[in-house]
Amino acid sequence: MPATASWPAPELRLAAGAMRLHLAPALGGAIAGWWHDGLALLRPPAPGAATVRDLASFPLIPFSNRIAQGRFCFAGESYNLPRDVRDARHAMHGNALYAAWQVAGTTSHTARLTLRYQPGEAQTPYFPFAYEAAQTYCLTETALQIGLTLRNAGTRPFPAGFGHHLYFPRHSGAVLRFNASGYWRNGPDGLPAATATDLCDAYARGARIGAHVVDNGFYGWDGMAEISYPAEHLTLRLTATPPLRHAVLFVPEGRDFFAFEPVSHSTDAINRAPAEMRVLAPNETMHAQIVLSVEAR
Repeated sequence: MPATASWPAPELRLAAGAMRLHLAPALGGAIAGWWHDGLALLRPPAPGAATVRDLASFPLIPFSNRIAQGRFCFAGESYNLPRDVRDARHAMHGNALYAAWQVAGTTSHTARLTLRYQPGEAQTPYFPFAYEAAQTYCLTETALQIGLTLRNAGTRPFPAGFGHHLYFPRHSGAVLRFNASGYWRNGPDGLPAATATDLCDAYARGARIGAHVVDNGFYGWDGMAEISYPAEHLTLRLTATPPLRHAVLFVPEGRDFFAFEPVSHSTDAINRAPAEMRVLAPNETMHAQIVLSVEAR
């Protein structure tokens, strides 16, 4: 059994062959860790981890990344959202990661987590529309499958989006490859300011993690990515179904992890590019799936 930090104690532990997956439903429906034969494939919780955002991955529901100043307009109404605790300029990452998810069903290698949100619920940051969400996890001997579902549980349409904030370990020599049409350079406020393609060219060829310090959203992503860990003789292949056709890449300087986030819209799309958001009618649902396959070499 791989070593894990004492916090948080995962409520669910799934296994399939040499694969292990730890989930923390009460902590934002997050992934606490994923290992293959003891090797961390997602960032494990570090000693001293304090919040859900220190875990391996968490759902981004009902929007991804930043909403400028926590404000947006929809259908003639203006809304204000709580600002993020780490970047008080903006709202960020939706509110599902701060909610306690329910365990709707499990087997030794599968789990279904659900969340029902009503505006104004205690202990969950405010969002003005009611929704229901589900995550399904299926662990096999060679892959982790993540399903996402978001349903409008209210009486009014609302602009919706989702994704998953996947943190990967920065093992020595790791190389990331993926194809996208372009990316957004950020302004000093952390919001998209101009488009560029140079990083797209670099990652299409395959770039070593750490060669670039990155915190950018990519558009026109084809839904596939490859992470090679040459020292571990292992490759991770990521595939995502529509509408996950944007990706956020976060490679901080001097840290032992990076993030690659399959998402359905660009940063602040609700204000900048509202057509990227899915307007869900009452009782309408959106779905997506992410598959992470492991190939030993």
